Amino acid sequence: MVKYDEDMIREISDNVDILDYIGQSIELRQKGKDYFGECPLHTDETPSFSVTPDMNSFYCFSCGTGGGIIQFLVEYEKLSYDNAVLKASKLAQIDISSMCQSQTVKINKMIRKTKQKSEEFTHPIINKLEYEKHKKVPIQNWIDEGIPQDIMDLFGIRLDTRGNRIVYPVYDLDGNLINIKGRTLFDDYKKIGIAKYMNYFKVGVVDYFQGLNVTLEYVKEQKEIKIFESIKSTMKLMNWGIKNSASAEKHTLTKEQIKLLIKIGADVILCYDSDVSYKEKEVAKNINTLKRFLNVYVIEDKHGLLGGKESKNSPVDLSIEIWNQLYASRRKIT
Repeated sequence: MVKYDEDMIREISDNVDILDYIGQSIELRQKGKDYFGECPLHTDETPSFSVTPDMNSFYCFSCGTGGGIIQFLVEYEKLSYDNAVLKASKLAQIDISSMCQSQTVKINKMIRKTKQKSEEFTHPIINKLEYEKHKKVPIQNWIDEGIPQDIMDLFGIRLDTRGNRIVYPVYDLDGNLINIKGRTLFDDYKKIGIAKYMNYFKVGVVDYFQGLNVTLEYVKEQKEIKIFESIKSTMKLMNWGIKNSASAEKHTLTKEQIKLLIKIGADVILCYDSDVSYKEKEVAKNINTLKRFLNVYVIEDKHGLLGGKESKNSPVDLSIEIWNQLYASRRKIT
């Protein structure tokens, strides 16, 4: 492959209207400043292919393919890189014969980077006997926090007596057991140098929500999903008869979790603990991505009903009355 001058490649790309060109083969609809359509590289139930005119670039939120016009010609029209440059130069009406060749490998690195895709991780399917060896006994700590035994049974909560951990299964949406997660019962876990939470098997890609295997039917029924930081919050809400929630197990989302939410297509209500700011960089980034596809709302404790940031309380930690107030005042992100 010829090594091209990087400045000339940039000039070619800048002089092709990528929205106009892609719009000839992919039906695009405007949403805000961007345009969206179905990605031809895979089954795309929810349009995830986007074109950003301001950046003269494209990106698929589902498969991760993106770049400028040359990358589009390589990935979607299956041209060799040399032929893609040739075609793009004709579209840009730039004489490629004047392009100076360079020994630099910078452009090659750039192209390799745009073509790199994260390796797919296949979760190992774990024998359920691995989980069933843990004891099904009352977890008094969580009962005291307002989670009755029948709700814990529904979510498969058990006790690892050897490790003194509350354990719960991690299922994918096909009902496969893909991990076991544990939470220590030692109050002084920091002093004795053990982790508060641990996964019993390799995590890989976090492309699931804890408890969603139980609550998905209610999410689809109500066309809304409430996202919490912990499985305890999902169980507390379930005890109050509110069944359309799940746990991200943290306050930021992976791109795989975002893809899953887009695929489900329900309104998203972020219900993070009182110490989390929705302006935090990664949280804001998640929200900005989600709002392109879905209605996104946030639960905020503006009046200190949860005891302020220092309390680190979940919106469901104190009472159903406080939860109802917070939910009623949820704010839509626009």
